[in-house]
Amino acid sequence: MADPETTELETEGKSGGNFLVDFISGTKVELKKVTWPTKQEIIANTIVVLIAVCLCAGLIWIIDTFFSVIFRLLLR
Repeated sequence: MADPETTELETEGKSGGNFLVDFISGTKVELKKVTWPTKQEIIANTIVVLIAVCLCAGLIWIIDTFFSVIFRLLLR
């Protein structure tokens, strides 16, 4: 009988050492490759998100008010 296939993570943990140590060291390597945003980019993106959230909330409020008025008129 053939051995069942193993994933890359399973073989890494078995090949040497502790899986947790391998995972943490691999995570550190990958985090060094990340291009982190600058403070200005974070502020700008946060403002964009807040504006988008406010616009969506306003749109939902307007639609809800419209349907509320329509249903009140229909149910009188």
